[in-house]
Amino acid sequence: MSEARSQLHDAARIVIKLGSRVVTTPDGAVDEDHLSHLAEQITELTRADKQVVLVTSGAIRAGRTQLGIRDRSLDLPARQATAAVGQIELMWRYREIFGKFGQPIAQVLLTQLELSDFRRYLHLRNTLSTLLREYRVVPVLNENDSVSAEGVQIGENDRLAAVVASKLDADLLLSLSDVAGYYDRDPKREADAQLIPLVREITPEMEKVALDSAGLAGRGGMSTKLDSAKLAMNAGVIMVIAHGREPNVIRRIMAGDEVGTIFLPKADKLRSRKRWIAYATLPKGKIVVDEGAAKALIEAGKSLLPVGITAVEGEFEAGDMVAVMADQAGKQSEIARGLVNYDSADLRRIQGCRSKDIRKQLGHRDFDEAIHRDNLVLL
Repeated sequence: MSEARSQLHDAARIVIKLGSRVVTTPDGAVDEDHLSHLAEQITELTRADKQVVLVTSGAIRAGRTQLGIRDRSLDLPARQATAAVGQIELMWRYREIFGKFGQPIAQVLLTQLELSDFRRYLHLRNTLSTLLREYRVVPVLNENDSVSAEGVQIGENDRLAAVVASKLDADLLLSLSDVAGYYDRDPKREADAQLIPLVREITPEMEKVALDSAGLAGRGGMSTKLDSAKLAMNAGVIMVIAHGREPNVIRRIMAGDEVGTIFLPKADKLRSRKRWIAYATLPKGKIVVDEGAAKALIEAGKSLLPVGITAVEGEFEAGDMVAVMADQAGKQSEIARGLVNYDSADLRRIQGCRSKDIRKQLGHRDFDEAIHRDNLVLL
């Protein structure tokens, strides 16, 4: 057993994400036999005084089967309709299966609104913590696809699981889907692709080869899993990507077996509010900065001043979260996220200006900084 794997046994709070192909059969029905196998392993964890949160996919796929919708794409209203039908089927099966093991569960449906608003964020955290600590309940989370639309859509349950793990200060995130881990190349296209058992840093080269190959059954491919792993690592959460249909996969991971790919987190955890800024909401726009500003942010821990801004993309209000992009050789890369002090129109007027000249451009000078250091998180 490797040193990295040996610490998994001690994880006290665990988030487990189950992909669509893990919870449903090839024809789209809820797979009761396999869910029972997973539920038994999860119940073993709770009986060992571990706290477990489930993030489940499969509602839309189960709804397709219930409504007799086969191999065709769905527009938003159809997705919402199938989710409404499938969610009932999915949760009924979860309740029946976990009930056999005497393990109570709770359903929690989320949209981006619950993750974007700080008050809702705190209420969600308190609700989940109460279920876990006081009642020993396994919360079963899913995106509320029946009402989610552009602007309130989380997107993928991989991201949802990583955000929840970050919010709850989880020790471990297990992403169980139809892939055995992270490979150096696409294993579906290249037979000699090699599984990478341990990742300490997600590099641009890794992101480049992570081909997103989601199909009708699910939305999240390897690129979304890597994004989730990066989020988890920045939050101090260990993440394991493994095949959810491997026999005893949860038992084996917790025992330290070399199953899947383990992503080890950064040493320093972001504080709760910083995690919310970085990951709980989607950027409303982008601010492009020059090389000097990027260096000041990354190396010196400075605030972002208007003088270092070269472009403002999108429309946003003061207080919104935006992505900070470094422009290197004509190619943009995201280096930070933060809450802006000025709206997009005002920022365009003062980009490139020194702080002392803000009043001349706007007629007022509310802040010297475009984004204060306290409201900025490096990625």
